[in-house]
Amino acid sequence: MSETMLAMLSNIRTVEDMVAAFRDEERCRRLLESMVWPNGRVCPACGYKRSTAIAGRDMGKRRARPGLYQCSSGDCRFQFTVTTHTPLHATKLPLRTWLKAMWLLLQSDKGLSSVRLAETLGVSQPTAWRIGHALRLMVAREHMLDGTVEVDHFYLGGRARKDPDDPPPGRGRKGQVKTEKTPVMAIVQRPTDITPGSSAGDARAAVVTGLSLRAAIRAVATQVELRAHLMSDEAKAFVAIGESFAAHETVNHSSSEYVRDTVHVNSAEGFNARVRRTIAGVFHHISPELADLYLHEIGFRWSQRVVTGQAVRKTRSGKESKKILWSRVPPALQLQQVFRAATGRQMRRSHSGGITIKSAVAVFG
Repeated sequence: MSETMLAMLSNIRTVEDMVAAFRDEERCRRLLESMVWPNGRVCPACGYKRSTAIAGRDMGKRRARPGLYQCSSGDCRFQFTVTTHTPLHATKLPLRTWLKAMWLLLQSDKGLSSVRLAETLGVSQPTAWRIGHALRLMVAREHMLDGTVEVDHFYLGGRARKDPDDPPPGRGRKGQVKTEKTPVMAIVQRPTDITPGSSAGDARAAVVTGLSLRAAIRAVATQVELRAHLMSDEAKAFVAIGESFAAHETVNHSSSEYVRDTVHVNSAEGFNARVRRTIAGVFHHISPELADLYLHEIGFRWSQRVVTGQAVRKTRSGKESKKILWSRVPPALQLQQVFRAATGRQMRRSHSGGITIKSAVAVFG
């Protein structure tokens, strides 16, 4: 990205700054190109790094649209724009609307519902809903986690509504209403450095079929390097899978052991709480089919922090401990991370009005 574009993003702090920065369509296209292609244009069809611009309406011609390029490879000759093979492919919305929407979604600590986003942008609720899913698809991360990694599981959802036609419950467990909670696996990487300016570790979560050993292997083994130092509770599936890693330590929650020196899963449990608060306070309900996309967004927000220092805090018992102080990366600078992985993650509108994901990263594990 050029220094001019980076300076422009760095100066966006308020809503007024954002509106002024994204007011011009041509400027937004140039900005998007610098974020999607930070090292120069790349053909999305064959990966060739040389292409030529086709003269369009912005150059006095009538046929070609602005920002159209053609691959210089003799075997390809594919014509593309900056949105080709991305979640913005074939969009009818102006690019300035897309950038404003992304900034607004990243500005909020826990996200923004499609209803509120539609009111702010002046678009329909289904359009805002698809914009939100485009962001969630682009922020999914594929690299393996290393270092100290915490794993934990939790549940989403609640108890099913009671049917008035059901018989009254009897003694014990007879007649109890079954729950419809969805099991979720969370994986949180601890920061490798706590000096000021260091980034937070990644956090990921996904819906799993159950809490069996097979489900744990599918979720953890595909996301965590075998040389990592694994932290977990005493769940049997975690104990079994931990034998495959370089080191594995557990805390015994059933015996009220939550921290033993540096052994704990507090980061993972903190992330689990963030997921619950986000869903309850912003989205209210998410379907299990699209839950992975929402979890991508929450995990991305978790990682967009930098260390600002440390402070001494006292517990209720008077014991002193050092706490890491964090500061959030400005939303405009987060846009670089969002669009850097946009190519190859396509999203299409389905016949029923929903979305069809054409990307392997949409499903975790």
